[in-house]
Amino acid sequence: MVTEDIWQQADGLMKRALAAISGINLPTDDNWHIVVAVNLYQAYERLASIFMLLVKGYRDSADVLTRSLFEVAVNLSYIAKDVEKRLPEYLSHGSFPLSKEEAEQLERRLREKPPPQLKDIVPGQAWRPLSAMCDDLGWLEEYYTFYRFVSTVDHAGSFKLGTSYLQLLKREQPSDWDKSAVLVTALCFYLRVAEVAAKVFPNQIKAETIADLSAQCNEMGQFFAKR
Repeated sequence: MVTEDIWQQADGLMKRALAAISGINLPTDDNWHIVVAVNLYQAYERLASIFMLLVKGYRDSADVLTRSLFEVAVNLSYIAKDVEKRLPEYLSHGSFPLSKEEAEQLERRLREKPPPQLKDIVPGQAWRPLSAMCDDLGWLEEYYTFYRFVSTVDHAGSFKLGTSYLQLLKREQPSDWDKSAVLVTALCFYLRVAEVAAKVFPNQIKAETIADLSAQCNEMGQFFAKR
């Protein structure tokens, strides 16, 4: 792998990954298929947005979106291991109606006068602790390294304040190396979502293509880790 054109290599791999899932037909009659499709499109949007932020040199904002993409990958991959049991719990937590009766009940509630406040509708906590889901998936290392580290930026903590201040003083832009490391990390999370989607939509997403892209992404990730 050539270090000098690392950004071009990461860029090319990302564009191939985005193209691999373009044109997916949206399902209408299966909750699991709907959840996978929505999460796939969310992952697509986040990855494309991360790339645009990195082009502008907005490293911290790209990190925050990469953290969000990790959460998408964790949730979808965790549910995929036991759809029958975990999907209803996931949907119910977000007040997604699972029957005609539940849909009618939700509609009546939303039409109440005065209408319910957002704090009474929006869940106050996650449906499952992310660390527990990562443990189940074998992703705890990424949780305790990448995810916890980026949390300091996402929640406006002071851990990176000194570094950010020095970068502002020097008017430094992130290097191609740093930008590529973020993009490849995000791409690997995106491809985990695509792997689930390939199993659900085998006629629209080629599993072998996703597997090949994942192998290349992991290879680039190991290259960054060794440096």
